[in-house]
Amino acid sequence: MRASVCLSLALACGLQLAPTAAFAQADAGPVEALAAKLPKDVGDAARKWLRDDAKELKALAAFSPEQLEQEVVVALASEPAAADFVLGKLPAEKPATDLLVLHVVGNDAFWADHPGTREALQRLAESTPDNDLMLACLDTERKLEAKALRRVIADRIAAARKAGDTKSLAQLAAADERWILVERGASMPAFMRKPPAPFRVGAEAASVRVVGMGDFGSGTQSQRDVAAAIVALGRAEPFGLGITFGDNFYPTGMTGTDDPRWKDWWEALYGPLGITFYPSLGNHEWYSDDGAAAELAYKSATWRFPAPYYTFTAGPVQFFAIDTTEISEAEVLWLDQAIAASTARWKVVYGHHPIFAPERNAKSGTYMLYMQARLWPVLKGRVDAYLCGHQHAMAHMSPRDGVHFFMSGGGGAPLGKVAKNSPGAVFAESRFGFLTLDADVARMVIGIYDTDGKPFDSETITK
Repeated sequence: MRASVCLSLALACGLQLAPTAAFAQADAGPVEALAAKLPKDVGDAARKWLRDDAKELKALAAFSPEQLEQEVVVALASEPAAADFVLGKLPAEKPATDLLVLHVVGNDAFWADHPGTREALQRLAESTPDNDLMLACLDTERKLEAKALRRVIADRIAAARKAGDTKSLAQLAAADERWILVERGASMPAFMRKPPAPFRVGAEAASVRVVGMGDFGSGTQSQRDVAAAIVALGRAEPFGLGITFGDNFYPTGMTGTDDPRWKDWWEALYGPLGITFYPSLGNHEWYSDDGAAAELAYKSATWRFPAPYYTFTAGPVQFFAIDTTEISEAEVLWLDQAIAASTARWKVVYGHHPIFAPERNAKSGTYMLYMQARLWPVLKGRVDAYLCGHQHAMAHMSPRDGVHFFMSGGGGAPLGKVAKNSPGAVFAESRFGFLTLDADVARMVIGIYDTDGKPFDSETITK
């Protein structure tokens, strides 16, 4: 994983987040050594605002001067105090650096309120000869404006919740759902976001066997190795269905239902299982206008994706697939009501982003604060497991309030780093692999597998 991914506040997460202190205080020595390699203005900014541990700074110091400047400017885009400096640097930086900065600007909430941001982006859009950068400036302007406007809806939603006004809450939640699409710039009609009624997969049965993977559609040999291991295990012990934990295709989701990756990166690899997968969306699906909609529109015997969030029953388990890139009020209300209505023996929620995970530092884990605030109150004490991806690794976290946590993000995309000794981590490894779930009325067993087809972690849940 490139250092910019670690240092630019999890650019791939795509979440609207409140700003936090950017880096832990470190010795002045490493910061000074890094700053000395940079142009004077960037070096001065690094001395003033950049804080990290010595290991991270040492890794940065190994970059070329040009790469180092890019890494530092992108990292400073997450610092509210450095906002004016970053805006001033945009016209002088290369388009590749500006594009990375704009990812941060579009996702970090403080930028929507920073004076002069949209004007600076407009000037850059009008002056740059680079069409990709011009379009990115316009997209970022739209995101910031939509974030600001959505706060009016958010305030009304909070007031309706406080007053117990369910009619207004439903109206405002539907509006918020539409405004999320405006902010994302995604071309998905509102009717495609409407979840279907709960449905059953397969005949009623006392047991079910499921395979799941996330962060896989890269077309790499690693993806093919994981897929081959899944197929081999499925032939030995057949699965009834599959689920995915988002980032199904890289880098920006499918271009349409006729994208050649459907054949080469999906059907050819997972079709031999002879089962249907029930996917969820990741942040990469939302990185293009049509990525998420294309996955919902695609139909085959191997792929059934009825809506960004939906629920179904298989055997004794009710599954709830959710869209975590940004969780609308409508989705929260739906999930709360769907869980309350469930009479299934086991309740399993799955999506892309973790609620609790073995992050290496607080900076790269800030998106979990969003998940904990938005999703955790709906789940704790009410479901049996939450399954996810996003981190390109495999992990198992200790249960909280009766909820068990597993992460399967090693489906084929380049691996990332995890904190093996993170509080609550039962298991955490930067490895490729997948997940299985076996359930009957007496127990549910969740296992994590490597590409050798052997489990290297599992848990048996009873109640």
